[in-house]
Amino acid sequence: MEHDYRNIYRDARVTAGLTQERWAELLGISPDAVRQYETDKITPSDAVALRMAEATGQQIICYWHLLHKSRAAAQLLPSVERGSLPQAVLDLIVLTEDFQQDGMKTLARLAADGKISADERRAYDEVLEQLRGLIAAALRVQFAEEE
Repeated sequence: MEHDYRNIYRDARVTAGLTQERWAELLGISPDAVRQYETDKITPSDAVALRMAEATGQQIICYWHLLHKSRAAAQLLPSVERGSLPQAVLDLIVLTEDFQQDGMKTLARLAADGKISADERRAYDEVLEQLRGLIAAALRVQFAEEE
């Protein structure tokens, strides 16, 4: 799923309520490096992204950083937006119940013989999509905004 582009590194700084200069000082990098991150000229190292997450208290920055820097991760991992903890939990419960009612039985039936036939492919892909939604919901709980 594509989202409107936003610079996650700028968002981290703005969330922290800091100027580029103060942010650079806090992260142990130059203000020029901050500007380059925020204009997509360079991508911060994993260590800098981790310091951003620690400075803001938002683990999700590391997740977004991984998606931003790795095409493989962006293809395999779901896009996750932050939201409220109560809403994230409710979404996870609903999706889990839906998967228990439909997806688990279908998956067990399709996988019982150890292969997915051409006739089963569409149903299998639908179950995988349901699982991806469940994974994204679980990540939204992990990264939810606490009050």
